Formats: sequence, structure tokens, C-alpha cells
Amino acid sequence: MDLSARYDWSVRSRQLEELRRRVARWLRPPRRLRPTRAGAFTLVTPFFLGIAAISATNNLLFVLLGVSLGLIVLSGIFSERNILGVKARIEPTGELRVGEPARLLVTFEREGRARATSFGLRLRAQKVKGDADRIDVTLPLLDGPEASCVAKKTFLARGTQTVTGFELMTDFPFGLFNKIRDVDVSSVVLVWPRRVDVPPALADPRGIAAEGRATGSRGIGHDVYGLRERMEWDPIHRIHALRSMSVGRDVVIETETTTRPLAWLGLANDRRADPEALERAIELAAATLEAWERLGYAIGLVTYDRVEKPGFATLNDVLDALASVDPSEPELRRVEAAPVWLVPSGASVGDLEGVSVFEVTRDGALLGRAEAKA
Repeated sequence: MDLSARYDWSVRSRQLEELRRRVARWLRPPRRLRPTRAGAFTLVTPFFLGIAAISATNNLLFVLLGVSLGLIVLSGIFSERNILGVKARIEPTGELRVGEPARLLVTFEREGRARATSFGLRLRAQKVKGDADRIDVTLPLLDGPEASCVAKKTFLARGTQTVTGFELMTDFPFGLFNKIRDVDVSSVVLVWPRRVDVPPALADPRGIAAEGRATGSRGIGHDVYGLRERMEWDPIHRIHALRSMSVGRDVVIETETTTRPLAWLGLANDRRADPEALERAIELAAATLEAWERLGYAIGLVTYDRVEKPGFATLNDVLDALASVDPSEPELRRVEAAPVWLVPSGASVGDLEGVSVFEVTRDGALLGRAEAKA
């Protein structure tokens, strides 16, 4: 089986697994009960009390039988009231990286006008094969329209990940049963590549990357070069008070950003590349571009299917693009300066134009290659 067919099969397997989960959820009952240890004792007790009460005709035993049955009924009524109408949503609170614990904000909210107080709400992700790290958070009290708590989850793959398949449970009021119902919580997040060390050969673009023209655009900077009339998006602190009073309208200070040299990085996301080597190349590309950006370079990214231009794309845009990279057919894209190319094992170099071309192996090792054509 070639590498492209193996990749297509992995995508098809994920789709089949998602379909299996949807069918299983459709077949599950809308409410499920799981007795606790105390609840199991409460379920067994009425049988013995009933037999004893009928045999002994003792009124006290009949009272105890009624109390135990009443606890079961009240537990079902109050637990249903506790979770009825409760919804949840999940949002990331910061950047998401492969292999690093991500903080997710879980918000519980009650729909409808009558917002009763809920106690001991627990949101838990359904168990998925191969995923030992699942979201499991508890909200002690929901008193009002909504309340939030923080959950942690470690993502094992980059790209678009769907956080779905949750069940809401509560053991309110007596702790006898866990009443469970499925909730529609679906959050789509973008996970950036794994954080890795930058090899010394890629730590500094000087000498390996052809620098393009320097950027010099208007915007927030340090060098004042003029005044202009205020636009609706300009913040208040940029208004020049004396000049505004003299002309009778708001005038803001216009500044110029510091010029920065450009550095391009290319990623050969060939369909024939080894999938593991491609993942390592993506991780190295992300780490390299972050290092170049810290050195003051305006960074650009070029792959076989997209281009992120310096001066227009921010570091977050570039990392989003790397997180979304998929194997593609080789198609050389021209940019204004020759980039440094990262070529995963198995990919075709073809007529790549660049100052330097490096091969990336399955274990993330960087192998130098001959200079590419300029």
C-alpha cells in the first residue's frame, strides 16, 4: 500500500468511527441511571422490608418500606429537575498545541425563563477508544443564567479537532443514583503543531534564506511622520488634542512601523511523502518560523497549495496554516524571494527554487541537501 492510499484509509477510518458513535448515540435511551453504592443498597432494601412487613404484619416495617420507596421516587424527580434544560458549551481559552494540556472553558447555562438552581452538575466526555484523556468537570452550583469552570485536555493530533460526545450527570439530591443524559456539545478547535526545538541549521535565516524587500507600511509604530483625520477604527489615545481643537475635528497621529527583512520558508507537502516525516517537517516549520519572527523577520510560508505572505499574515495565521496542511499534489508556487525548503522523506523535490533544501526524516532529523536552483 503506497503512502497516499494509507493516508486516505486513515481519513476513511476516522469517518467510519464518527458514524459508529452517532449510531450508538441514537440507539441509547434519553435517560440512564447508574446507582451508587448507597443507591444499590436502597434498591435492595425494599424487597427485604416488603417480605418482612407482610410476614410480620408490622406497621413500622411498612413505614420503613414506604420511606425507602419514597427516597427512590424523590431522587428521580429532583434529579430530573436538576438537569432538565441545562446546556453546555466549550471554548478554548488560549492556543492549543499537540501534546500540551489545553485549557478549555466549559460554560453551563439553563434555557428558559424559570432558571432554578442546579446542584452538582458533571459534564463528562464519552469514552473513545484510544483517548485516555477525556474532559470530566464538575460544577458545584448553577445559580443564575450561566456558570463556568475550566477543563483540561491534551490533543494528540494537529489540525481541526471536534470536541463532541458529552453526557451530563448528577447525583442530586441524595447521592443514590447518577442520572445521565446526552447533551449537544460540539466545539471545533484548531490545534497547532507540536512544539519542538529548532535545529541549529535553521535557527537564523541569515545565510540560508534569501531576504526579500523590507516591509515598510503605515500603522502603529514609533516614528511620527504626519497627522491625518481620525477614522472610526482609530483608538482615542492617538488623537492630537491641540491640532484637533484648532481645526475643529479629530486628528490623529500617524506613525510608521519599523522596516523588517523578509524570510520565506517552504514546505513540500507532497502526497507521496512519508506521513510521519511530513508531520515532523510541519513541526520543524512551525518552530523555525516562530524563531525567525522573534529575531525580527517578517515571515512567509509557501506550500504546494497555499501562500502566506509576509506583512499580511501574522504568526498566528502562519501557525493556523501549518495546522491545516494536508498532503497535496506537487505544484510549485512562485514567491518574491527564494525560500528555505523542508522536504519530508519520500517527497519529490522537483524544480524547487530556494537557497537551501533540507530533508526531514521520520524521527525529525534534518539532513542537508545540495543547494537548489535560484
